[in-house]
Amino acid sequence: MILGSDHEQYVVNLLAGLSKRVVLIIHSNRWKHAATRSTQDLVDYTVSLAPTKISRELQKLPLNTWNDPTLTIRDEDGLAFGVQFIGSPTGLEYRLFLQAIVASTHPQPRFSEETALKEIRQPVRAKIFVSPT
Repeated sequence: MILGSDHEQYVVNLLAGLSKRVVLIIHSNRWKHAATRSTQDLVDYTVSLAPTKISRELQKLPLNTWNDPTLTIRDEDGLAFGVQFIGSPTGLEYRLFLQAIVASTHPQPRFSEETALKEIRQPVRAKIFVSPT
């Protein structure tokens, strides 16, 4: 058990409400590495909380990639959600991971980069924040 029983029951209830099956995919080329094992343990635990709603797959990454392991989410129709977690989403990132799982089962609006770029009328300053974990 990774979570306390109260928190675990909350997650079980949250995942029970998924409208589609979800596949969690671990991408790695270093399966015996501690970071990959940690990610796999967390994914397996999450799957155990909703085995009828969530499954997992393992996929190889190209050799010598910096983002090993990477965790992605796709729905039962094979559509990738577009969110990647580099390493194991533990601690505060676990909540975001759960939110991404839930969000991946909802229909996503069509987004066109070309349309969005045409709508920019003035310079834009973008800031990117990264979690320290």
